[in-house]
Amino acid sequence: MNLISENIPLKDYYFYRAGGVARYLARPKTTEELIEVLKWRKSKGCSYIVIGAGSNVLFSDDLFDGLVIVLSGLNRWIIRSRHRVICGAGVPLHCLIEFTALSGLAGLENLYGIPGSTGGSCLMNAGAFGSEIADNLKSVEVLNSEGKVLQLNREEIEFGYRKSSLKGYIVLNAEFDLKYGDSSSLRKKMDLTASKRDEKQPVEFCSCGSVFKRPENNYAGTLIESCGLKGSRIGDAEVSEKHANFIINKGNASSSDIYRLIKYVKDVVYRQKGTLLQEEVKLINF
Repeated sequence: MNLISENIPLKDYYFYRAGGVARYLARPKTTEELIEVLKWRKSKGCSYIVIGAGSNVLFSDDLFDGLVIVLSGLNRWIIRSRHRVICGAGVPLHCLIEFTALSGLAGLENLYGIPGSTGGSCLMNAGAFGSEIADNLKSVEVLNSEGKVLQLNREEIEFGYRKSSLKGYIVLNAEFDLKYGDSSSLRKKMDLTASKRDEKQPVEFCSCGSVFKRPENNYAGTLIESCGLKGSRIGDAEVSEKHANFIINKGNASSSDIYRLIKYVKDVVYRQKGTLLQEEVKLINF
């Protein structure tokens, strides 16, 4: 099948740029291609995993003996109708927000700078600066495990902190209900959001963003920093000096380096503070 490649290194398909090899890999560009890939997977009976832009995953250095479906190229289109926008799942979130701002549509600008695809952002309920993608979501079109396309309204989806009930579905596109705004003002707000991120986050290095979820009544970065862990390093993986909840790849970190550092940070924080941090990054094939 032309859509399937074999024995593909994974470092170019997720933000950490670390290890891992996929026995099979597919990059469907349309819903029809995605359905064909899933039919092929079913005929082979192999395991599979779906990723978007790969901004929130870490693959182990080992072979993933199954199919990795990369959706970063899926349905790369945006349609506007007055104050509503329908966006394909593979469109980078920052591209969607730039489009809406230039169109004079407000509601998504606080999310500017969050890495990842629109589909993945809906699945994980991406959020920043007091806003979440669910705030302006009207509906999503998804593919279920049986290969059937379904339309789910916002009221049918449960959203929480960095999670949703969309787990188990593949997001194909999402519709947003936005408000009219001033394009130049929105652009200024986006620039301010981006500068805040650049100031506080190590955007110059490969990372998955925040490694750990926010614990109740605290911040993961605050706990990690208070344990003196900034700058801690295993191989080429390092706890960022700029933001303690970022573990960065300084150049040649293996997945094992990053994974071991994640576990080390969890252990130290638990021993010193009594808080068990939970990973926000998805650990695959460990």
